[in-house]
Amino acid sequence: MINALIEFHRRLATIIGLLIIVVVLMIVADAAGRFLLNKPLPGSVEMSRIALAWILFLSLAYGQIQGVHVRVEVFFSRYSPRLRRIVGTVTALISMFFFGLLTYAGWDMFQASYDVSETVPAPIWLPFWLPKLAMPIGFALLVLQLGMEAVILAAGKNPGRNA
Repeated sequence: MINALIEFHRRLATIIGLLIIVVVLMIVADAAGRFLLNKPLPGSVEMSRIALAWILFLSLAYGQIQGVHVRVEVFFSRYSPRLRRIVGTVTALISMFFFGLLTYAGWDMFQASYDVSETVPAPIWLPFWLPKLAMPIGFALLVLQLGMEAVILAAGKNPGRNA
């Protein structure tokens, strides 16, 4: 299960990388159209904002796997291996609770937007619930990753960061 989840996040990171390339190409096409042909790409700014929401939230769990999220390393590095595991487990559990609340709140925001068919004010029709859906999905993936790490740390093992 652990390896399957890590592999899922790696594939998701590849998709995120491709999405970044798509956003860059869309912005380049918009700029080229605007300055060379005097015809910008309709809705490109809004589409790139939606894509950036997905890029941000879907990257959270992969960042946790890689160990690149901010922590107070000055203190953490001085702890014994046993104390590091204890602090890591407690931190993961507290983080799971916090991000679980954000998942719930994000789902409520998405649901409210979806129920009223909220749209982005743009030259083309874009649903506003689409970027709002990125938040609960991204946070749910992060909660799953934190749970896996809490179990691994509580078992006295190292989560094996790839950073």
